[in-house]
Amino acid sequence: MAIVKKREIDVLAQMNGEEIRQFVENLPAPFEKIERMFEAIEKRVEQSGCDHSSRFAMQYMMMNAMDFGKVSNWLSRNGGYCDCKILSEITRIWREVFDEKGESFR
Repeated sequence: MAIVKKREIDVLAQMNGEEIRQFVENLPAPFEKIERMFEAIEKRVEQSGCDHSSRFAMQYMMMNAMDFGKVSNWLSRNGGYCDCKILSEITRIWREVFDEKGESFR
């Protein structure tokens, strides 16, 4: 039987304050940059739709000097294989946790 590894974004909702702080410390880029990347992707997908690539995420990472390898790997490990999946699989949970719990890392 195969071992299924949970994506870290999936367990984010069950984390407490200290675990969330550790999660944020271990992100592949600063919290604020990731938050702004999600906002930029959302805006671009609303305007142009998703072509099932990560072109908007890649453009944002390049324009903002983010570590492309680390960030894109983190997105992929958490189900963000294209821009619309980044929004549905990662950003949705991210916003639920950080908006609902009132966590602020800015």
